[in-house]
Amino acid sequence: MKLNKCTFEDKAREWRLEEANFNRLTLLVGASGVGKTQILKAIHSLKEIALGESINGVKWFIDFNIGSENHYTWEGEFEKLDINPFVGDEDEEESVKNKPKLLFEKISFNDNIIAERNVDKIHFQGKETIKLSREKSLVNHLKEENEMSSIISEMKRIHMTDHSSSQQEAFRINFFDANKLAKKYNTLKKIQDSDIDIRGKLFLVYKNDKKTFSQIKERFIDIFPQVEDVKVAPIDLDKEEMPSFFKDYPFIQIKEKGVNKWVQQSRISSGMFRCLIHIGELYLSPEGTVFLIDEFENSLGINCIDELTADILQSKRQLQFILTSHHPYIINSINFNNWKLVTRNASVVKTHDLTKFNFGKSKHEAFMQLLQLEEYQTGSEQV
Repeated sequence: MKLNKCTFEDKAREWRLEEANFNRLTLLVGASGVGKTQILKAIHSLKEIALGESINGVKWFIDFNIGSENHYTWEGEFEKLDINPFVGDEDEEESVKNKPKLLFEKISFNDNIIAERNVDKIHFQGKETIKLSREKSLVNHLKEENEMSSIISEMKRIHMTDHSSSQQEAFRINFFDANKLAKKYNTLKKIQDSDIDIRGKLFLVYKNDKKTFSQIKERFIDIFPQVEDVKVAPIDLDKEEMPSFFKDYPFIQIKEKGVNKWVQQSRISSGMFRCLIHIGELYLSPEGTVFLIDEFENSLGINCIDELTADILQSKRQLQFILTSHHPYIINSINFNNWKLVTRNASVVKTHDLTKFNFGKSKHEAFMQLLQLEEYQTGSEQV
């Protein structure tokens, strides 16, 4: 999937994003509090709607491509209800009653409307259909149809990445039958296309594709030269005080030069752990993944920031990155043609193409000019 542009309005929170355009790599820059994180959350909420969620008071329009020739638009609006988010419903039936309903929805493929609904009627491929629940989108209701199944599969590839708490992530365990999965996902393509957690994918590629795992490992060692080896395997319980039920469960482990003992997953520094996860994502995510990464610099050292930014810029895979950052290393590393300045006036958020400001040709010159912009310093659009 390649997200081209979108608009989004959250009437419940009185927040609106005017049309925003996105490149294969887009860096959202601007003052704190202007809405950069909200833009990422708005995009991610479209995935939730496609998967069947009902979100109070939102209205959206999204323009995207699947492959090079398949162009889609999808728009819709949920009613706004006075819902207290802190009060739970007593039963499931009452919960359904309180879910906001769709007021309208329209999906187009290559400029032809394939599905459309309003309060009273639904049309699919030009024919009126039976009434379907208005709490769920047509994309979800009709997911068995070819036109919709591809949208669902691509929407699943919108990936909100937040490793700001990487140290806790290292302790977290997602149990799975390692040997069973290793038999099922025995090729790189199968591993990439699976819905398995990235740490699980690292185990599968360690087990079934030594060449790809070696590339991931070597890239990690390039960034951390004190490391001489990486593995994703069960821990030697004879040498570690761990419960016996962990005997078949694989953990990420690193071996440092001059140190005999392997560093276990829970003891890997947050920056190193997050860096390895990011490298793994670049290699092991399916084609068409849209990464939404908030404050890309969180918990990363300068060496990681430079190298991972370079990896994103040089990736030849069909991946899309929408990042936010305040870090000069990141902003300086990305061409200003990929910057989008975010401003906010009251409840209205806008993104601005930086080419309109006639920046200098060098990265450093453009960065210094960005710092001087009133819009960047205050977050308010200048009239």
